[in-house]
Amino acid sequence: MSNIRDHLSPFVREYSPLLFLSIAAFLLTRYSITYGAGSDPRYTLIVSQSLIENGAIQLNAYQNDEIWGAPADFDNEPNILNVDGRYYSYFPAGPSLLSLPAVLVTKAAGWDMRRPQDNVNAQRLLSSLSVVVMIWLVYGIARAYLPRRDSLVITAVSIFGSTLISTLGVALWSINYSVIFIGLSLLLIVRYDSGHSKTVHPWPLGSLLFLAYFSRAASAAFILPVFLYLLLTDWRQMVKTAVTAAALLLLFLLWSKQEFGSWLPIYYSAARLQAARDPFWLALYGHLFSPSRGFFVFMPFFLLVVLRIAYCVWNAHLRNTQYAIRNTLLLWIGLHLLIASRAATWWGGDSFGPRILTELVLAFTLLTILLWAEARERLSRRQRQRITAVYLLLGLTAVFIHSYQGLYNNSTAVWNAAIQTRPAPPFTPPRGDLFNWRIPQFAATNDMLCRLEEARARAALAQSPLLQPYAWGRPLTYGPDVVVDVVAVSNWLYEDEELPQLTAVFLGWGPIDNDRAPHRALVCPVARIFFLADEAGGENYQLVINTAAFGAQRAIFSLNDYPLGEWTFTQQPGLAPETAVLPIPAAAIRPHAVNQLAITLPDARRARANDPARLSLAPVEITIDFTEKSADGADYTDFHPAKFAPIRENSLPLQVAIDD
Repeated sequence: MSNIRDHLSPFVREYSPLLFLSIAAFLLTRYSITYGAGSDPRYTLIVSQSLIENGAIQLNAYQNDEIWGAPADFDNEPNILNVDGRYYSYFPAGPSLLSLPAVLVTKAAGWDMRRPQDNVNAQRLLSSLSVVVMIWLVYGIARAYLPRRDSLVITAVSIFGSTLISTLGVALWSINYSVIFIGLSLLLIVRYDSGHSKTVHPWPLGSLLFLAYFSRAASAAFILPVFLYLLLTDWRQMVKTAVTAAALLLLFLLWSKQEFGSWLPIYYSAARLQAARDPFWLALYGHLFSPSRGFFVFMPFFLLVVLRIAYCVWNAHLRNTQYAIRNTLLLWIGLHLLIASRAATWWGGDSFGPRILTELVLAFTLLTILLWAEARERLSRRQRQRITAVYLLLGLTAVFIHSYQGLYNNSTAVWNAAIQTRPAPPFTPPRGDLFNWRIPQFAATNDMLCRLEEARARAALAQSPLLQPYAWGRPLTYGPDVVVDVVAVSNWLYEDEELPQLTAVFLGWGPIDNDRAPHRALVCPVARIFFLADEAGGENYQLVINTAAFGAQRAIFSLNDYPLGEWTFTQQPGLAPETAVLPIPAAAIRPHAVNQLAITLPDARRARANDPARLSLAPVEITIDFTEKSADGADYTDFHPAKFAPIRENSLPLQVAIDD
């Protein structure tokens, strides 16, 4: 028994902390609030299912089906390519092919990737597993140079404090697979570089390099430096690696020519980098230091790497050992930034932080490992302790940013829809909201976004006549014919386009949540509707609101700061809407001016801690009309006091907070 314990103990000491980190990462990501399954990777697993059911990556067989909860409309879907009448996902086929085993299992369990819930659950499972894989890979890379405890510290900070968890953990992006294959490639290289292996295993390495490119075109920025590293260290291994990768690449080119009629799919085309884009230096600065996409803003502990390298270069203290691998990493970083900064949407679209630079987390992590190993030899114990303390302080800050804000603060996801990526003065700073330190994404809250939306809506309405006179009695419903997002308003004004004539501008409405109600719910502490009143048509008016309610919801209504009263809505079976009617004195209406209807929601709340939705009201339509009778013909005085209670003008709360 003692012999078994003696052999087991080193194994347990080595890997039990990794098992703990793996479980923590899996649970954090699997049950996170934010997820991006419906964005870029929305068709990844559907293509996998098509390969199983139809033997092709084409999606034509599904063009008459319901996909993601709505009838398929491939001709108007930006993520779908039409190639001579054949429909393809715009993004690489590699992740779909690599996901085949998982989709086979889920299909056997009765899941259908066309159904949103099944697709989301499958993506979340695979994305969580990809984070777990990266924990073991980063630890394996660190152990090539460092002892167990130091390797664990760097692994924990680099995973939980970076986009390796906040990006990989929320959806099955193409980055998930490319990062895994890059990590495996680095593991082979560092074991050879550190002397733990006599070879880089060129045949597997060449295959991994191809698979990284097959998953994501930007991986080419990693492949070229690897070949240069092998050329400097052992050209024979470089030849074997290159032959393997080239053979697989040739098969890929032939397949692409057969399938698409071109040697490469359009996703791999350099034409993507030739579209209208921001200046290179602006994009580069945005990648590195902008408040909402800056690599070193979201992962400040990597600044220590930059400072140390700059110091060593300035003082010529860099050692000759590990020269090849260090310069390989620096070249990789430079090439990746060059490619990413030339993209039309360099900020990566709707994402959290520097998603586009996720691969570079591995490059900076390995640089951290190399410098850490050097510090163990060159610095005193006290110097190392000071550096470690700063590293951990910055690392814990990054852990909060990525493992909490990126996964459990839904406002950081909504932030993408509320801001202007392009400059639109006077609504944004000169370079747009990506460079706006007043509203950084990592610090987003619901109150911040609601205040931003209201301020910009008021500015837009004051700057230009956007509203047409409201026709009394016309229903106000959330749709493109009567409302518009504030982002679109400021774009119209900034670009001097022909301004639409809107019936109303809605503020505080969220996206449609088909799992709860088919109508948009109110998400701000105070929801507002701006409309332009025409000539007064009567002595008295009425407000008719038809809305569904989540639980018992108290709504306080005011018009132009004139209190109208409050109504308590109750949840109906099947979330059926109910109608409330409130009287409006003529004195509350401002003829020939912009009027503001406000709805305050003091009872709005989350259903569960891991649920981003605020359960309040989901209005179907709102109508204002002039009449002295209610909708059912009764006098106003006939309303039940338990449902309708007039309130004094000074009784409205100044501010009602909704938990984030």
